[in-house]
Amino acid sequence: MEPHDEIENVLPPDALFWAMEPFGPPLGEAACSTWDPTRFSTPQEQQAAFDGEPNAPEHDMPQARAMCCTCPLLDSCRRYAHDSRDDHVFLAGQTVEERRKKWRKPGEIAKRRRRVAELYVLNVPTATIARLLQRDESLIRSDLRQLGKNRSHVPLTT
Repeated sequence: MEPHDEIENVLPPDALFWAMEPFGPPLGEAACSTWDPTRFSTPQEQQAAFDGEPNAPEHDMPQARAMCCTCPLLDSCRRYAHDSRDDHVFLAGQTVEERRKKWRKPGEIAKRRRRVAELYVLNVPTATIARLLQRDESLIRSDLRQLGKNRSHVPLTT
């Protein structure tokens, strides 16, 4: 049984998703949200570039970077890219590989603790949090102590 199977029926819709991904993308009209026909021949080509799967990387990635440079949300997109540690898409003018080079252990810990805190608020048991995050339960208890929370098990409630 998958860890999410035991809690998906008792949490509000989308609660598990937002607990596991507590960092949302920037709000507003991003440059990449509208097709730019001067840079990409089709909307699908542009979407593929920003999805991290460019059709012609040597052409598409410089065009995507140029779009990012003109974006009014670039600073908040950079923060989102750093905080979320998204490892699938082109964000803030950088590929996953480029962003991954800048990732450090404190950022990994901060993201895990944010997830632990969000799941704690949802009354998810510590053992389940550990399984969801694929970490040892003692590490989750340590995170809860660091967050000022003190419990080892609280049953799920609806």
